Amino acid sequence: MIERTQGTDARPRVDIERLQGPVRGELDRVQDELARFFISDVPLINEISTHMLRANGKRFRPTLLLLVNRLRGAVSDDAIIAATIVELVHTATLVHDDSIDRSFLRRGIPTVNSLWNDQTSVIMGDYLYSKAFFLLVERGMFEPMIVLARTTHRMSLGEMLELEHKLNFGLTEDVYYRLIMDKTAVLLSAACEIGAILAWGDGRERRLLADFGTNLGMAFQITDDILDIEGDADTMGKSTRSDIRDGKVTLPLIHAIMNAPPKRTAHIRERMAGVLDDGGAGEVASFAAEFGGLEYARQRARGYADRALELLDDFDRSPIRDTLHDAVEYVLDRRQ
Repeated sequence: MIERTQGTDARPRVDIERLQGPVRGELDRVQDELARFFISDVPLINEISTHMLRANGKRFRPTLLLLVNRLRGAVSDDAIIAATIVELVHTATLVHDDSIDRSFLRRGIPTVNSLWNDQTSVIMGDYLYSKAFFLLVERGMFEPMIVLARTTHRMSLGEMLELEHKLNFGLTEDVYYRLIMDKTAVLLSAACEIGAILAWGDGRERRLLADFGTNLGMAFQITDDILDIEGDADTMGKSTRSDIRDGKVTLPLIHAIMNAPPKRTAHIRERMAGVLDDGGAGEVASFAAEFGGLEYARQRARGYADRALELLDDFDRSPIRDTLHDAVEYVLDRRQ
């Protein structure tokens, strides 16, 4: 386990393969279920599904669900199905996000909207959402269905809130935190909560692990916003500074705006309101760094991560709990 008191770059980096080691066999089953659930009698859906499965993402949310479920013992068959369904929901959000953001790459391969079109991308996302809930009903998994129904509703609110505040240089931290809570953190929370439900039922463990997932998700999205500004496109497998080009005001910018001279802020606002080339996006990124936005965002991500670690202290020490500790450090240290 990586101790939380170690906060330097000297500590060993946690990678996704290490996190997935304790549930590797179960994740292989999730991958098989995904391939099966993607199948349809509509040839276009199968064509798109084959392309999407090639991306073979990190499967971080299913990993969390399975690790949480393993805190109490062997992973159940229902947890395998639930992990697959959570990944279907996550994939649906990515397909929709890529279309909204006009993204051309996802995990290093062309997006659905770039190979087909936005209409196809939106319908494919809808198919994945509907398939997820159909499977929950078919299998009588009503408590996980309630969690995911609440979660997807909040995710749509978060996406709309983000659109509402495009180029809003008066965006407050409180509104930003609500936005990323609904847009991102709720699904990581749902993955952990469902894993707990399938292990313990409705009780204290469910609430603790849902809260763990929420704090982990907040740290995840803040780190994602940092990476969009300072990350490397080749490493990340997708375009960087896309948030800047899309007029999204994230935490690094919020803090920089609060600390920069009004003239500099006005200039950056004008730059973001126009069409930004690489040089213009770089100027905005430099502004966020110069006025402390990146460092402040790192501190806030660390704060949420520490809260997630504290919540795990309620569980007995075990290799699986240690792996969940490492998952928190992975979120902060990831480069993609």
